[in-house]
Amino acid sequence: MRVAKAASGTNQQETDLLYGTPVPGKPGLVTSPFAPDSGYVDVTGFPPRTKVEDPYTGKIFLTP
Repeated sequence: MRVAKAASGTNQQETDLLYGTPVPGKPGLVTSPFAPDSGYVDVTGFPPRTKVEDPYTGKIFLTP
C-alpha cells in the first residue's frame, strides 16, 4: 500500500480524469485506475473528486 499525495499544477480537466476504485471493506483505500494490480492507494482524508497523484505511476486520478 502507498499513500497518495495531492496533485499539484495539473492542467487536466476533471472530465478527462479517471476515478480510483474503492476497496470493499477498507475505508480510505482505493485501487488506481492506472495500476489496479499494483496495490492499494491510501486516500484517507481527501474529499471526493480530489485530484491525487498515483504513487505507482505518477498519473493523476480523482478520489471517489
